[in-house]
Amino acid sequence: MINCLIIDDEQHCIDTLTAMLKARFSEKVSVAGSTTDSREAVEMIGQHQPDVLFIDVEMPYLNGIQVVDVIPNRSCAVIFTTAYDRYALQALKTEAVDYLLKPISLRELGEAIEKAAQRLQLLRAEVTRKDVPLPQKLLLPTSKGLLAASIPNIIRVEADSNYCRFHIDGKPEIVVAKTLKEYEEILVPCHFFRVHQSHLINLHYVEYFHPGLEEYVILTNGEQIEVSRRRKAEFLQKLAAL
Repeated sequence: MINCLIIDDEQHCIDTLTAMLKARFSEKVSVAGSTTDSREAVEMIGQHQPDVLFIDVEMPYLNGIQVVDVIPNRSCAVIFTTAYDRYALQALKTEAVDYLLKPISLRELGEAIEKAAQRLQLLRAEVTRKDVPLPQKLLLPTSKGLLAASIPNIIRVEADSNYCRFHIDGKPEIVVAKTLKEYEEILVPCHFFRVHQSHLINLHYVEYFHPGLEEYVILTNGEQIEVSRRRKAEFLQKLAAL
């Protein structure tokens, strides 16, 4: 069940939306509370910890966008409800899941609820993933047996046909008869990123990024690795998030 709050300075709008939710979406959505005073909204959100927030934009004291911006550690999906479309771009910059124009249709409301449910599923999956401890060792088959490689010490992994070449800090290169894709699935959660079709790098070893016609990174060991143009934006985003 999705718990929601409704914030709107007009009581009849709250009543209409509540009636629509109860009449058509009661199996999915429960209204935990509402208020017409935007000044009460942040405190109410903190008390109820809703899954979804339906909030008007144009209100006295604080508008809906201002309310959303000051929610601490926001974990709810936001759906703006308003009679005006001029705030749409500004509202969507808050990462709201939808922007509904009044009068709200049942079809649009249903679509917004579905978007909110998908966002909540992603947020919960992310929390679960963060709660799972990351592996610290990776077993690599060598001619002498299995090497328990420390994942934080792996600088990069390079594809070589159906083989992988592991470059590990303080150790000689290790060649393993597996594809890069197999190791990518294991190492990406450990702050590795595939900057190029042939290269999976440990983001903690990135020292410089060189933009331009030929874009590449320089690692702390001095190696220069090409960065694919189509992967650059995501790479820089991941690097900045470290």
